[in-house]
Parts: sequence; C-alpha cells; structure tokens
Amino acid sequence: MRSLKALSAAGLLLGVTVLRAGNGPEFPIGSVIQNFALPQTDSSGRQTALVKGKRATVVSPNQLKIEDLNVELYNSEGKAETVITATRSDFWRKENKLTSDSGILVKRPTLLISANGIDWNVAESSGTLYSRVRVVLSSAP
Repeated sequence: MRSLKALSAAGLLLGVTVLRAGNGPEFPIGSVIQNFALPQTDSSGRQTALVKGKRATVVSPNQLKIEDLNVELYNSEGKAETVITATRSDFWRKENKLTSDSGILVKRPTLLISANGIDWNVAESSGTLYSRVRVVLSSAP
C-alpha cells in the first residue's frame, strides 16, 4: 500500500491523474497494464467471472480500454461455461460494465453468438448484443 501512496504522490507532482474508482487498484491515467485480469465474485466470495485482456489502458478513473478481451463466466460449480471475446472493449469500473462496438463473440458449448456490439453488466452476467447479431445453435458440445 505504501508504494501506491508514493506512486500517487509522484503522479500528482508530475501532473498525472491517479485512478481512484472502485473495482480494482489505483493506476495513473495513461498507464498500460499488460495481461490485465480482474476476477469478479458474488456476495459469498464465489468467483462468477474473470475479465481478462492482453492489455488495458487507463483512460479515466472509471474507464479502461481493453485489447483482446476475454471474459469467462462461471457456472455454480465454478467451471467456465460462457466465454465472451472482443478485439477491443471498454470496461467501466464503477458500473462494472463492458461495452464494445468492434465485434464480439459469445461461446457456450451448444451456442455461438456474434454481433457488432455489446453492453454487458459483468456483475449480473446480462446485457444486450446489438447490430448484425447472428446465433448458431448446435446439438453437441
């Protein structure tokens, strides 16, 4: 924690805005986080999702731009049941929401959905897919 305070103080002296929104640690605006990962848990502490990306860039205290987004949604047994991928996405920390208009893919064992855009509430595992939505169902996993 001491290093975060030192980083905050140094950032203020250098004119760098420090990230202070909830849902993750503090990072200065413009910071790049390689191999970004943000686990999501329910009120009992059970992991419900894992938001990952190749890189995340801090745009504002509330917004991260994520490259090569990969979201794993876990079932009640803790196994990844659904995977959402996108080339680029924005993660809104306070709202715990993902948005993208660069094309997304949702994969489940018997379902594949593609769309141009998504607004996804990570905590609730629900959202809206929009623009050129295509659904492919299969009978075998």
